[in-house]
Amino acid sequence: MIVDVALPIPVAKTFSYYVPPLWRSHLTLLSRVIVPFRTRVLAGFVTALREGEKGALKEIEEPADLFPLADGVLSELTDWASRYYVTPPGLVLKYVLPPHKDVQKYLIVDMDERKGIPLKKAISSMGRKRVMEGVKDRTLIIRDIFTNEPFLPGEAKIGGGKAEEGTLFIGGADERLFHYISLISACMEKNENVLMLLPDYHGTGDYFSRAFNEAFPGKVLWYGTSMKGKERMETYFRSRRSGGFLILGNRSSVFLPVLDLGLVIVERHEEDYYRNEEDFRFNAAQIAVKRAALEGVPAVLGSASPSVDVFRETEEGRLPIAQGEWPPSTPFSEVLMEKNIASYDGLPEGLIDVMRPIIEKGGRIALYTPRKDYSSSIRCVDCKALFTCPSCGGITAYQKSTDRLVCPSCGGKFPYEERCPQCGSSLIRFFRVGAEYFEERVKLLFPEILVSRITGDTSKKERAQARKKADQFPFIFVGTQTLSTFYGMDVDMLILAGWEDLARTSGYKAREKMFQVLMHLLDALNPHELVFCMEQKKRIDPALFLDTIGFLKDETARRKTAEFPPYTRFFLVEISKKEESAGIKALARVREVLDTHGYRGDVTGPLFQKRQQYEWRMILTGDGDELYRSLLGLYAISDVHIEADPPYL
Repeated sequence: MIVDVALPIPVAKTFSYYVPPLWRSHLTLLSRVIVPFRTRVLAGFVTALREGEKGALKEIEEPADLFPLADGVLSELTDWASRYYVTPPGLVLKYVLPPHKDVQKYLIVDMDERKGIPLKKAISSMGRKRVMEGVKDRTLIIRDIFTNEPFLPGEAKIGGGKAEEGTLFIGGADERLFHYISLISACMEKNENVLMLLPDYHGTGDYFSRAFNEAFPGKVLWYGTSMKGKERMETYFRSRRSGGFLILGNRSSVFLPVLDLGLVIVERHEEDYYRNEEDFRFNAAQIAVKRAALEGVPAVLGSASPSVDVFRETEEGRLPIAQGEWPPSTPFSEVLMEKNIASYDGLPEGLIDVMRPIIEKGGRIALYTPRKDYSSSIRCVDCKALFTCPSCGGITAYQKSTDRLVCPSCGGKFPYEERCPQCGSSLIRFFRVGAEYFEERVKLLFPEILVSRITGDTSKKERAQARKKADQFPFIFVGTQTLSTFYGMDVDMLILAGWEDLARTSGYKAREKMFQVLMHLLDALNPHELVFCMEQKKRIDPALFLDTIGFLKDETARRKTAEFPPYTRFFLVEISKKEESAGIKALARVREVLDTHGYRGDVTGPLFQKRQQYEWRMILTGDGDELYRSLLGLYAISDVHIEADPPYL
């Protein structure tokens, strides 16, 4: 017997191995097998079985698992994901299952009168072959330590149900929570499981999990990479053995085997948190919707700021839309500045004037800015040169708390000297200031007021302390988009300083990003009043973004006219090499592969840059089998990476 095996490496093809008679009766499609590969030993997935002679083929060493851990719907889902995200099947399958050693760690064996023997000990004393034979003929029973339920050969496939329609639900956090609880309760009454994706564990996830644990005590499970191994594996086994649970998770949970799945919910589907940026670059929210379709269960997408991609589905009649009382009719005003905010001695008078009454009456203010550092750009007044990274040439940011320069491109950190590295001048000016700058200025203006800075770098402990301090009034939050995870922290005033700068930093999705940031902040902080602090020459009318359906209709029409996603697809092809000559050869090979496969779509680039190594970036547009075949062919070239639907171009 010969098996084709997909290995967890960036190579599109499968590899053939001979199966000795010892293991032939124990392999099925998607069985995991241990195989030699070059100088390593890897665990791969069986994608095909056929008769054949050994010849020059290497042999598999042994099956990795005592029973198949993926079948049915998960097999279809990984096939779809491999094609849609143009990723070799081995890399996709790597994300479907936990490492086989983790699975075996929590299994026990019943042997005659001896029960509860650790699987590792049973294999050590009997050998893997005898244990697998015993499992197959049921003289041995395998159980997990959490449910104590046996795994039997030929057990029912996971998933499956009657096809139902999904919904896009637009509403505030309280409305969404009430809607979710109603839907989950209906599933639990039928002893069905519900899989719900949340964008993060500590912010949004904490808010919803606390509410669900109160509504469904003892019936809420978590599955995510941030969890401890034992807790994560308990969810893995319980979700595939029992019904009536709500399973909360992040990206990795989208491939979790779930018994009797009745509903899939994706909270804030538009969040970048759902994007996996490692070997297999996927969007978990998209995969969750596809999984629901394959399982025949409804998918509910809940959000205060739906993505343009999802709204297109509603426009074309494929996804019904339901809307609560959203957005709120929050009054807003504008503080317009004649120059960059860093050019003022402190903060603009207009901004101070709107803040002071709130402080005097003991209120609470949240001040949003899109940047976390003191300044994301430093320029010499004399020679106009920007401060750049000595390693990669990227523009550096300044962190005043550590008095150092930080390069966002390569992660380099350098001492800060208050003089121009080009001409030596000490006349330095900060541009594009951020949360650290605003925190300093607010503390100088209101020294008697508690001020807390909240960014993506703020730890869970620091966030909890900030929430506790905020019970004292008055209080000022200064932070980035992370403020939008502070659900229930109602504020009297929300100030957006520099929000309009997002229009120049997010490519074709710039307006959508501005809309989502604004709506997320409104959703979490529930402000009584909105203030937009903008440069006069950069002013953007906030009213355009405060009408949810109106904005989405307008943005969808713009994308369609421009032939941007979701009306076509973008694929980012990156080449990284230590030597420039090697990169040029790889680039020529990319063009050759595209020509060979007959790709005739648009190619933008290559764009070249020198950071820690030489890099080239190309953007391909289009859809269909011709493009997918072309892109998969690129995996034959070393150091080439492909990302489907990159978020920022």
